[in-house]
Amino acid sequence: MFRNRLFVLVGLVLVVAAAVSAVAIAGHGKPKFKAVLNPIPHDTVADGGSNVTGTASLKVHGTRVHVKIHVRGLTPNLPHAMHIHGILGDANVCPPASADTNGDGLISLEEGAPSYGPVDTSFTTSGDTSKDSALALERFPVADRHGNLKYNRTFTIPQDVLDSLGSLHIVVHGLALDGNSEGPVGGYDTLFEAVLPVACGTISGK
Repeated sequence: MFRNRLFVLVGLVLVVAAAVSAVAIAGHGKPKFKAVLNPIPHDTVADGGSNVTGTASLKVHGTRVHVKIHVRGLTPNLPHAMHIHGILGDANVCPPASADTNGDGLISLEEGAPSYGPVDTSFTTSGDTSKDSALALERFPVADRHGNLKYNRTFTIPQDVLDSLGSLHIVVHGLALDGNSEGPVGGYDTLFEAVLPVACGTISGK
């Protein structure tokens, strides 16, 4: 009788241990990443005092990722392109003030690219999320009348991008320098304004 009870007790312990291990493995199978978005260091006169900040979280499950992004200080009522940028497997950084090589006080898309690299993923609201949608302004989220933006979407990301997430960056674009939201380029007056980087953050593991 004692031996039977001992076997039952040992069996229960093994079942509980297996269950705990399964939960632990499942938890480790969903890595989480985050990014704190800080303003691109434009000259405050040139950018009209732009001060875009925000946060991002990315929860990975296989090749699917659930992305949440909150941004403040954007040009109201306009779409804002947002991407994961970076050279895969390489060191990437947010651009310093010295990236303004032409001295106009603004760090353009071209001037910032050597720091944060090319587009890897596009945070569109629907459809394709690859680099091919980098300029699909009609499918990027629109800031509300207070300049706030919330993004929430789950989609698939290529494995090579997922493998490099910890060395990549999130960049937010778009600044109407004159405040006009009825221009010909998705509401912006020029493509320069539509793609002007306004915030950047390093992606890191939680």
